[in-house]
Amino acid sequence: MRRLAAALALTLSQSVLAVEAGGPVPDVSGPRIDAPSQSLALSSLRGQVVYVDFWASWCAPCRVSFPLLDALYRENGSRGFVVVGVNKDMSLEDAQKFLKKVPVTFPLVGDAKDAAAKAFDVKTMPSGYLVDRKGVVRKVHRGFTAETGAAIREEVDALLKEPS
Repeated sequence: MRRLAAALALTLSQSVLAVEAGGPVPDVSGPRIDAPSQSLALSSLRGQVVYVDFWASWCAPCRVSFPLLDALYRENGSRGFVVVGVNKDMSLEDAQKFLKKVPVTFPLVGDAKDAAAKAFDVKTMPSGYLVDRKGVVRKVHRGFTAETGAAIREEVDALLKEPS
């Protein structure tokens, strides 16, 4: 009976750790892919609408999501929107090969040790978290399709229209 109770408690505590809509965005940071000696912390983006996108070189849907996310970033950056791509590759070289084929202009950070992925409880690639100006996760997207892209565009526009 104790084992069952312990297993149930562990399962419940792990599900509580998952980042879901309505919860605060974890304050994680990572080394920038373009400048590994520099770090980017999500807390430094408070006051902006942020889309945190977990991706990897081996993720086929990421090849589709990246151009859309980059277009959103370029179109809405002046309105206070930023995309942060969090790379889960173990090798920086793998990420750089991917970026040669699918270049983007938004900030990218590495997460080779999975600290950020664990803080967000990422289970699917790609996984995206849309965060409002106050640091609250408003939408969670697991996976990516054309419909996901259209939804993200509408959600970003709605959050950018909200008062600061």
